Amino acid sequence: MSFPRVLVTTCRELLTLAPRIPFTGGGGREPRRPGRVAVVGGVLFVLSVGLWALWTYFGRRDMWHMLDLSVYHDAAHAFRNDDNSMYTENYGYWKGKKLPFIYPPFSGLLFYVLLPLGFTGLKWFMAIGSMLALFAVVWAAWGMLGYRRGLGRLGVSAATFAAVLWLEPVEWTLVWGQINVLLLALVVLDLALPDSRRYKGIGVGVAAGLKLTPAIFIVYLLITRRFRAAGVATGAFAATVVVGLVTAPAASAYYWSHIVSISGKVNDQLSVGTLNNQSVQGMFTRMLGEGGAATGLWLLVCLIVGALGLLAAARASLRGDELVGVVITGGLSLFVSPISWSHHWVWIVPAFVLLVHTAVIRARPLWWWLTGVFFLYFAAWPLRLNTGGDWDGGQTLQPWGLIWLAPRDNSREEHWTPIEFLLGNGYLFAGIALTLVLVAAILRDRTPLPTPLTPREPAATPDRVSSTAR
Repeated sequence: MSFPRVLVTTCRELLTLAPRIPFTGGGGREPRRPGRVAVVGGVLFVLSVGLWALWTYFGRRDMWHMLDLSVYHDAAHAFRNDDNSMYTENYGYWKGKKLPFIYPPFSGLLFYVLLPLGFTGLKWFMAIGSMLALFAVVWAAWGMLGYRRGLGRLGVSAATFAAVLWLEPVEWTLVWGQINVLLLALVVLDLALPDSRRYKGIGVGVAAGLKLTPAIFIVYLLITRRFRAAGVATGAFAATVVVGLVTAPAASAYYWSHIVSISGKVNDQLSVGTLNNQSVQGMFTRMLGEGGAATGLWLLVCLIVGALGLLAAARASLRGDELVGVVITGGLSLFVSPISWSHHWVWIVPAFVLLVHTAVIRARPLWWWLTGVFFLYFAAWPLRLNTGGDWDGGQTLQPWGLIWLAPRDNSREEHWTPIEFLLGNGYLFAGIALTLVLVAAILRDRTPLPTPLTPREPAATPDRVSSTAR
């Protein structure tokens, strides 16, 4: 069957109000010798967290400043004034940098509530909260793959946490004091709930209220026929808007009436074309400079990749591969966003879980090699680099990813060699490649979608293979 015909058939399948098989959020899978797995996972967990704590302590000048968190903290002081200053002033201070606060007023309210902790207390709160959220993400991801609650899943989650803690997007989320992992947890934990839960969708809606990008998952819920959950998510998002209007009416009115210009304030500090922006628009801006050509190509690619990705994500979810659908949609949120800093790429955490699971199920060396290469490429390497991407022995060891080896800033991205171009756009290329592989595999598999009258094979079946491996 030709690919255009595959697309037509897929659209015909999805554009129906026929009921779907509800996602139950559970299963009967369990690793062999769960007790031993729990012990090994616990040891790896302790060693990983301990090593991170030591590295952070000895490099605290560069790994404990939390610039972005200082922006949230200082903007929260302006929140109580309820004027335009929360969005017209810059905040935080580290090495001469001040940044704008560009999140919705509901985010300002959250950090205003946390002001009594002080900035030192807020650092600890964010670091510990992000760690707990990271563990919750891997726990939920393994659950979405059909692993039942118990010692085995606890051990596998602990071992996975020990690894993903050292992924570059996770490390820089902790260094900057960003909310990326917390938002990831809100979305993944919500979507891991059984479809029967009446409050499913609240996490997605609240995440969208804190930062608009997760709103793509409301679309995901709609096209996967979970209309109640999509309605709950929309209602939760609307509630965050109302809460912002009630608690800070002037700031809220200014934000929602100037949302485009507020989002664009980031360009005053960092160019869209800087290496750190691993989005489609970032890549085209590095190639063509800022202007209409880069924007036009960005919109075209986003339209094509977004449409194909959402079709594949919906079909994966409808046939029972929920984590696949969630990972694809999370990747799309990074591709289509005008700005996706490297630390926004925490969606590689559930993607890594999916790859490990596929390697275990397929039991072939190739899948383990692919999983290992994926991890090493996105890993945080202890390097001494300066702000231009050059080796500098006077710098402290910081958790740089391989993409940071390309020259950056001061328009150096415009003069990259072909190798530097591939390296400097590495996250984007790797993410799109993985997404296209998943899309092709899912859309070309014409196995009929299960219906309530012909339920799919239970996820607990030992030889069940995820669609990603077919």
